[in-house]
Amino acid sequence: MRKIGVLPTLVTLANGFCGVLAIFKAADALHAPPDQQMALLSASAQLIMLAMVFDVFDGKIARITGVTSQFGAYLDSLCDAVSFGAAPAFLAKSLFEIRFPYVESGSAFSLPPQLLTFLTLTFALGALMRLARYNLEHAAGEGADREGKDVSHFDGLPTPGAAGVLAALVFLATESESKRLMDYSWVMAALPFMCLALAYLMVSRLPYVHFGNRFLRGRRDLGYVFSIVVAIALAAKFPHEALAVVGTGYLVSGPAAALLRRLRPGSVEAADVEQETAP
Repeated sequence: MRKIGVLPTLVTLANGFCGVLAIFKAADALHAPPDQQMALLSASAQLIMLAMVFDVFDGKIARITGVTSQFGAYLDSLCDAVSFGAAPAFLAKSLFEIRFPYVESGSAFSLPPQLLTFLTLTFALGALMRLARYNLEHAAGEGADREGKDVSHFDGLPTPGAAGVLAALVFLATESESKRLMDYSWVMAALPFMCLALAYLMVSRLPYVHFGNRFLRGRRDLGYVFSIVVAIALAAKFPHEALAVVGTGYLVSGPAAALLRRLRPGSVEAADVEQETAP
Protein backbone atom coordinates (compact mmCIF):
# COMPACT_ATOMS: atom_id res chain seq x y z
CA MET A 1 0.00 0.00 0.00
CA ARG A 2 1.20 3.49 -0.82
CA LYS A 3 1.84 6.04 1.90
CA ILE A 4 -1.27 7.80 3.16
CA GLY A 5 -1.98 11.39 4.07
CA VAL A 6 -1.66 11.92 7.81
CA LEU A 7 -3.94 14.94 8.33
CA PRO A 8 -6.99 13.77 6.33
CA THR A 9 -6.68 10.29 7.84
CA LEU A 10 -6.69 11.73 11.36
CA VAL A 11 -9.75 13.84 10.55
CA THR A 12 -11.56 10.79 9.16
CA LEU A 13 -10.63 8.79 12.25
CA ALA A 14 -11.99 11.64 14.38
CA ASN A 15 -15.30 11.09 12.61
CA GLY A 16 -15.22 7.39 13.50
CA PHE A 17 -14.08 8.16 17.05
CA CYS A 18 -17.11 10.41 17.58
CA GLY A 19 -19.41 7.70 16.24
CA VAL A 20 -18.02 5.01 18.53
CA LEU A 21 -18.08 7.35 21.53
CA ALA A 22 -21.70 8.26 20.70
CA ILE A 23 -22.58 4.56 20.93
CA PHE A 24 -20.76 4.31 24.26
CA LYS A 25 -22.64 7.33 25.65
CA ALA A 26 -26.00 5.90 24.54
CA ALA A 27 -25.11 2.55 26.13
CA ASP A 28 -24.08 4.26 29.37
CA ALA A 29 -27.45 6.02 29.46
CA LEU A 30 -29.25 2.67 29.67
CA HIS A 31 -27.57 1.90 33.00
CA ALA A 32 -27.20 5.43 34.40
CA PRO A 33 -29.34 6.96 37.19
CA PRO A 34 -32.55 8.54 35.86
CA ASP A 35 -31.29 12.07 36.46
CA GLN A 36 -28.27 11.44 34.18
CA GLN A 37 -29.85 9.51 31.34
CA MET A 38 -31.09 12.43 29.25
CA ALA A 39 -27.74 14.23 29.57
CA LEU A 40 -25.90 11.16 28.27
CA LEU A 41 -28.30 10.78 25.34
CA SER A 42 -27.89 14.48 24.55
CA ALA A 43 -24.10 14.05 24.59
CA SER A 44 -24.44 11.10 22.20
CA ALA A 45 -26.50 13.22 19.80
CA GLN A 46 -23.94 16.03 19.96
CA LEU A 47 -21.12 13.60 19.16
CA ILE A 48 -22.96 12.46 16.03
CA MET A 49 -23.31 16.07 14.94
CA LEU A 50 -19.60 16.64 15.67
CA ALA A 51 -18.81 13.62 13.47
CA MET A 52 -20.65 15.44 10.66
CA VAL A 53 -18.20 18.34 11.00
CA PHE A 54 -15.20 16.04 10.65
CA ASP A 55 -16.86 14.29 7.70
CA VAL A 56 -17.19 17.61 5.89
CA PHE A 57 -13.52 18.49 6.24
CA ASP A 58 -11.67 15.20 5.70
CA GLY A 59 -12.29 15.03 1.96
CA LYS A 60 -11.67 18.74 1.47
CA ILE A 61 -8.36 18.54 3.34
CA ALA A 62 -7.32 15.52 1.27
CA ARG A 63 -8.02 17.37 -1.99
CA ILE A 64 -6.34 20.57 -0.84
CA THR A 65 -3.20 18.73 0.26
CA GLY A 66 -3.25 16.47 -2.81
CA VAL A 67 -3.21 13.19 -0.85
CA THR A 68 -6.50 11.60 -1.89
CA SER A 69 -6.32 7.79 -1.96
CA GLN A 70 -8.47 4.70 -2.18
CA PHE A 71 -7.53 3.91 1.41
CA GLY A 72 -9.00 7.23 2.52
CA ALA A 73 -12.20 6.57 0.60
CA TYR A 74 -12.62 3.14 2.20
CA LEU A 75 -11.83 4.47 5.66
CA ASP A 76 -14.29 7.31 5.23
CA SER A 77 -17.04 4.89 4.21
CA LEU A 78 -16.40 2.64 7.20
CA CYS A 79 -16.39 5.56 9.62
CA ASP A 80 -19.61 6.86 8.06
CA ALA A 81 -21.23 3.46 8.58
CA VAL A 82 -20.46 3.74 12.29
CA SER A 83 -21.15 7.43 12.87
CA PHE A 84 -24.16 7.86 10.59
CA GLY A 85 -25.61 4.35 10.55
CA ALA A 86 -25.01 2.37 13.73
CA ALA A 87 -24.65 5.27 16.18
CA PRO A 88 -27.93 7.11 15.35
CA ALA A 89 -29.88 3.85 15.30
CA PHE A 90 -28.48 2.81 18.68
CA LEU A 91 -29.11 6.29 20.08
CA ALA A 92 -32.76 6.14 19.02
CA LYS A 93 -33.15 2.60 20.40
CA SER A 94 -31.67 3.67 23.75
CA LEU A 95 -33.99 6.66 23.95
CA PHE A 96 -37.04 4.48 23.26
CA GLU A 97 -36.05 2.02 25.98
CA ILE A 98 -35.52 4.76 28.55
CA ARG A 99 -38.46 7.06 27.94
CA PHE A 100 -41.06 6.38 25.32
CA PRO A 101 -44.75 7.18 25.92
CA TYR A 102 -46.08 4.49 23.55
CA VAL A 103 -44.94 1.62 25.77
CA GLU A 104 -46.37 2.99 29.02
CA SER A 105 -48.98 0.82 30.65
CA GLY A 106 -52.48 1.78 29.57
CA SER A 107 -51.31 4.02 26.76
CA ALA A 108 -53.73 4.39 23.88
CA PHE A 109 -50.85 4.33 21.41
CA SER A 110 -48.97 1.27 22.60
CA LEU A 111 -46.25 0.00 20.27
CA PRO A 112 -44.53 -3.34 20.95
CA PRO A 113 -40.78 -3.17 21.69
CA GLN A 114 -40.10 -5.47 18.74
CA LEU A 115 -41.63 -2.92 16.37
CA LEU A 116 -39.54 -0.13 17.89
CA THR A 117 -36.41 -2.22 17.37
CA PHE A 118 -37.39 -2.92 13.76
CA LEU A 119 -37.98 0.77 13.03
CA THR A 120 -34.55 1.75 14.36
CA LEU A 121 -32.97 -1.08 12.40
CA THR A 122 -34.45 0.25 9.18
CA PHE A 123 -32.44 3.44 9.67
CA ALA A 124 -29.15 1.56 10.07
CA LEU A 125 -29.86 -0.71 7.09
CA GLY A 126 -30.89 2.26 4.94
CA ALA A 127 -27.63 4.02 5.78
CA LEU A 128 -25.59 0.93 4.87
CA MET A 129 -27.39 0.57 1.55
CA ARG A 130 -26.90 4.27 0.84
CA LEU A 131 -23.16 4.00 1.49
CA ALA A 132 -22.89 0.86 -0.65
CA ARG A 133 -24.60 2.65 -3.54
CA TYR A 134 -22.29 5.62 -3.09
CA ASN A 135 -19.18 3.42 -3.24
CA LEU A 136 -20.51 1.72 -6.37
CA GLU A 137 -21.50 4.86 -8.27
CA HIS A 138 -19.15 7.53 -7.04
CA ALA A 139 -15.44 7.83 -7.69
CA ALA A 140 -14.62 11.29 -6.35
CA GLY A 141 -14.87 13.07 -3.02
CA GLU A 142 -18.04 14.18 -1.30
CA GLY A 143 -19.83 16.92 -3.20
CA ALA A 144 -18.00 16.24 -6.47
CA ASP A 145 -18.76 14.20 -9.56
CA ARG A 146 -16.55 11.57 -11.17
CA GLU A 147 -14.37 14.26 -12.73
CA GLY A 148 -13.95 16.06 -9.39
CA LYS A 149 -16.28 18.95 -10.29
CA ASP A 150 -18.60 20.35 -7.63
CA VAL A 151 -22.28 19.40 -7.83
CA SER A 152 -25.26 21.36 -6.58
CA HIS A 153 -27.44 18.39 -5.59
CA PHE A 154 -27.17 14.94 -4.05
CA ASP A 155 -29.08 11.94 -5.35
CA GLY A 156 -31.04 10.91 -2.24
CA LEU A 157 -30.67 12.06 1.35
CA PRO A 158 -26.97 11.86 2.37
CA THR A 159 -26.28 9.65 5.37
CA PRO A 160 -24.70 12.50 7.40
CA GLY A 161 -27.83 14.54 6.74
CA ALA A 162 -30.11 11.71 7.86
CA ALA A 163 -28.03 11.12 10.98
CA GLY A 164 -28.02 14.85 11.67
CA VAL A 165 -31.81 15.02 11.49
CA LEU A 166 -32.22 12.10 13.89
CA ALA A 167 -29.55 13.45 16.28
CA ALA A 168 -31.08 16.95 16.23
CA LEU A 169 -34.52 15.58 17.11
CA VAL A 170 -33.07 13.50 19.97
CA PHE A 171 -31.14 16.60 21.09
CA LEU A 172 -34.45 18.49 21.16
CA ALA A 173 -36.35 15.71 22.92
CA THR A 174 -33.72 15.49 25.68
CA GLU A 175 -33.60 19.23 26.37
CA SER A 176 -34.12 20.18 29.99
CA GLU A 177 -37.78 20.86 30.74
CA SER A 178 -36.90 24.15 32.43
CA LYS A 179 -35.35 25.45 29.18
CA ARG A 180 -37.96 24.23 26.70
CA LEU A 181 -39.92 26.77 24.70
CA MET A 182 -42.86 24.34 24.48
CA ASP A 183 -43.86 20.73 25.04
CA TYR A 184 -41.73 18.41 22.87
CA SER A 185 -43.39 15.11 23.73
CA TRP A 186 -44.60 14.90 20.12
CA VAL A 187 -40.98 14.65 19.01
CA MET A 188 -40.53 11.48 21.02
CA ALA A 189 -43.70 10.02 19.54
CA ALA A 190 -42.62 10.79 15.97
CA LEU A 191 -39.05 9.47 16.22
CA PRO A 192 -39.75 5.77 15.47
CA PHE A 193 -41.58 6.64 12.26
CA MET A 194 -38.94 9.23 11.45
CA CYS A 195 -36.38 6.40 11.42
CA LEU A 196 -38.39 4.64 8.75
CA ALA A 197 -38.88 7.82 6.71
CA LEU A 198 -35.17 8.67 6.86
CA ALA A 199 -34.26 5.15 5.72
CA TYR A 200 -36.50 5.49 2.68
CA LEU A 201 -35.19 8.96 1.80
CA MET A 202 -31.58 7.74 1.96
CA VAL A 203 -32.16 5.01 -0.63
CA SER A 204 -34.41 7.20 -2.77
CA ARG A 205 -33.35 9.28 -5.78
CA LEU A 206 -34.88 12.52 -4.51
CA PRO A 207 -32.71 15.63 -5.09
CA TYR A 208 -31.08 17.14 -2.02
CA VAL A 209 -29.12 20.34 -2.33
CA HIS A 210 -25.45 20.38 -1.39
CA PHE A 211 -25.66 23.09 1.27
CA GLY A 212 -22.00 24.11 1.23
CA ASN A 213 -21.61 24.24 -2.55
CA ARG A 214 -24.94 25.97 -3.07
CA PHE A 215 -25.15 28.57 -0.29
CA LEU A 216 -21.68 29.16 1.16
CA ARG A 217 -19.51 29.54 -1.94
CA GLY A 218 -18.96 32.49 -4.23
CA ARG A 219 -19.72 36.15 -3.68
CA ARG A 220 -22.98 37.35 -2.10
CA ASP A 221 -24.43 40.73 -1.18
CA LEU A 222 -24.25 42.19 2.31
CA GLY A 223 -27.88 41.33 3.10
CA TYR A 224 -27.23 37.65 2.42
CA VAL A 225 -24.26 37.63 4.81
CA PHE A 226 -26.26 39.53 7.43
CA SER A 227 -29.05 36.94 7.28
CA ILE A 228 -26.50 34.19 7.96
CA VAL A 229 -25.17 36.12 10.97
CA VAL A 230 -28.72 36.48 12.33
CA ALA A 231 -29.34 32.77 11.82
CA ILE A 232 -26.14 31.91 13.69
CA ALA A 233 -27.12 34.22 16.56
CA LEU A 234 -30.54 32.57 16.84
CA ALA A 235 -28.93 29.13 16.75
CA ALA A 236 -26.58 30.14 19.57
CA LYS A 237 -29.54 31.34 21.65
CA PHE A 238 -31.84 28.39 20.90
CA PRO A 239 -29.51 25.55 19.78
CA HIS A 240 -31.96 22.68 20.35
CA GLU A 241 -34.78 24.28 18.38
CA ALA A 242 -32.51 25.69 15.67
CA LEU A 243 -30.87 22.34 14.88
CA ALA A 244 -34.25 20.60 14.79
CA VAL A 245 -35.72 23.22 12.45
CA VAL A 246 -32.71 23.11 10.11
CA GLY A 247 -32.69 19.31 10.12
CA THR A 248 -36.38 18.86 9.39
CA GLY A 249 -36.26 21.66 6.82
CA TYR A 250 -33.49 19.85 4.96
CA LEU A 251 -35.44 16.60 5.29
CA VAL A 252 -38.51 17.93 3.51
CA SER A 253 -36.51 19.89 0.94
CA GLY A 254 -35.92 16.77 -1.17
CA PRO A 255 -39.58 15.79 -1.64
CA ALA A 256 -40.50 19.47 -2.07
CA ALA A 257 -37.87 19.97 -4.78
CA ALA A 258 -38.99 16.81 -6.59
CA LEU A 259 -42.61 17.98 -6.49
CA LEU A 260 -41.73 21.44 -7.81
CA ARG A 261 -39.72 19.94 -10.66
CA ARG A 262 -42.62 17.70 -11.58
CA LEU A 263 -45.06 20.60 -11.56
CA ARG A 264 -42.70 23.07 -13.30
CA PRO A 265 -40.18 20.99 -15.30
CA GLY A 266 -39.08 23.91 -17.48
CA SER A 267 -38.34 26.33 -14.65
CA VAL A 268 -35.26 24.63 -13.24
CA GLU A 269 -31.85 25.63 -14.51
CA ALA A 270 -29.54 22.96 -15.87
CA ALA A 271 -27.13 23.49 -12.99
CA ASP A 272 -29.87 22.66 -10.52
CA VAL A 273 -30.86 19.50 -12.33
CA GLU A 274 -27.42 17.94 -12.02
CA GLN A 275 -27.49 15.21 -9.38
CA GLU A 276 -24.83 12.95 -7.92
CA THR A 277 -24.78 10.50 -5.04
CA ALA A 278 -23.06 11.21 -1.76
CA PRO A 279 -22.84 9.31 1.55
